[in-house]
Amino acid sequence: MFKRVKLTKRRWNNVLIIAISVFMLLMAAPNLIKQYLLEQKVAPKTLTGYVLDPNAQPIEINYAGIQFYFDDDTWHAIPEKWTPEAANVIQRWQQIHGTPVDEATYAKLQPALESPMTVEVWYQEKEEPQRITAYSLKKFWLLNTYDENWVAVSFEASSLIPTEDN
Repeated sequence: MFKRVKLTKRRWNNVLIIAISVFMLLMAAPNLIKQYLLEQKVAPKTLTGYVLDPNAQPIEINYAGIQFYFDDDTWHAIPEKWTPEAANVIQRWQQIHGTPVDEATYAKLQPALESPMTVEVWYQEKEEPQRITAYSLKKFWLLNTYDENWVAVSFEASSLIPTEDN
């Protein structure tokens, strides 16, 4: 009825390959089931409204020809005339919290968006900087946030962008 099959070297290799493949499939099965077969509950995207990442520590902010950088537990600036204001300016940047702007509102505002300003923020634990695009409109500023959303923020430009008369 059953014929005895002699396992040659080649057949043993095939048996081992199949056994290892089955073992790997069994080990990966729980993750595969979770990933592809079970419905995942996706948390709704919450808009924080913060421009800078509240979970990261900035170490350098560059914009408007000014470089603010953190060194020896103190904020400094280049050109150096802004150094006395550096800590206050950085604190204001960290506190910027705006009203989220949805896609429809952004589309309506887009024709009025001219001459953007780019703000580059370097964080301690991140390799790439956050690049913030800022548009100054008549009644507010439009800024993109660390989580790639747009927020409308009302503030006096001189509180974040030092000028000669500050």
